[in-house]
Amino acid sequence: MKPYEHGGNVYDYEGEIIDFSSNINPLGVPEWIFDIIKKVDLTKYPDIKYRKLKEAISQYVGYSQENIIVGNGATELIHLFVRAFKVKRPLIPSPAFLEYERAVHINGGEPIYFRLEEDYGFKVNLAKLLLQMEEADSLIIGNPNNPTGQAIIREEIGILLKKAEILNIPVMIDEAFIEFMKDYKNYEALPLAKEHDKLFIVRAVTKFFGMPGLRLGYGIGSPSLIQKLEEYKEPWTVNALADAVGREIFKDEAYIEKTREYVNKEIEYMLYTLREIDYLVAFDTKVNFILLKLRTGRVNDLKQILLKKGILIRDASNFRYLDKSFFRVAIKRHEDNEKLIQALKEIDIKDLVEDKERVVI
Repeated sequence: MKPYEHGGNVYDYEGEIIDFSSNINPLGVPEWIFDIIKKVDLTKYPDIKYRKLKEAISQYVGYSQENIIVGNGATELIHLFVRAFKVKRPLIPSPAFLEYERAVHINGGEPIYFRLEEDYGFKVNLAKLLLQMEEADSLIIGNPNNPTGQAIIREEIGILLKKAEILNIPVMIDEAFIEFMKDYKNYEALPLAKEHDKLFIVRAVTKFFGMPGLRLGYGIGSPSLIQKLEEYKEPWTVNALADAVGREIFKDEAYIEKTREYVNKEIEYMLYTLREIDYLVAFDTKVNFILLKLRTGRVNDLKQILLKKGILIRDASNFRYLDKSFFRVAIKRHEDNEKLIQALKEIDIKDLVEDKERVVI
């Protein structure tokens, strides 16, 4: 199996790096988190049922604890869904988060891919997706989708779920980035979990709350679905530090609103300024990252030039259906975003042409 690369791998590079490859809350973690961590008793196992953590999540999402499962980041829960439902032929709108297909391949399956068309702004064509669902044994959707930044409104998700019920197939919706959206309530699938027994909604605490190193995710579904997942889940995958922080993080409403306001203001700034750069195409986005395309040349050359300036971007060419001209950048603090914009403006287009002599760095 080929290696699956992700953003955030700053460890391959030396020196100070501004990491635009990882889509994390630019405001960082709330300061009070460190006081919580200092008080954690590491001599005890976490509660194997994570009752207090689930209670905190319950109050945040409006579902009871029997509807909730927690995991070591959203990634564990993605793999758990595939394993528990013995998913072999999921339909995956793509380009998409690479762990969807990796989880399927690890479990001996082969995904079916629904191509998100560049000419359509990488948005989902609902009619075509509904038709292709008939070939699959499940449906896996990123909403909002990584790396395209596009999302499906809840009404359309409801239509997909009705089709899934007719076909009797499970559906996983990855909402790891949904809380960054200004109008997220029009897109989140949470209200639909009450009506659909085979719907599993995955979320990542560590993206929105800026602490990917802590590894914490959770999922919502019907009691029967959650029970099935628990039967396949390893114990204690959420450590005591993540457990303790997770009990408090959802209460910080000021941080949540500040993040959403800050990120959406920066999205507008980034899209406007990036579109002033002639050699770039900046696609619309609803979340804290932007998919871009070079009008000429290849991203690897751009990446190497920017690394010399202490900036790391996400080469998106290993996403299905994207080629060597695509890359992704995160929304960071305004001063960092300005540095990226300035660095991109300073690049000589001649350094990106296809036939120039390559320099290996």
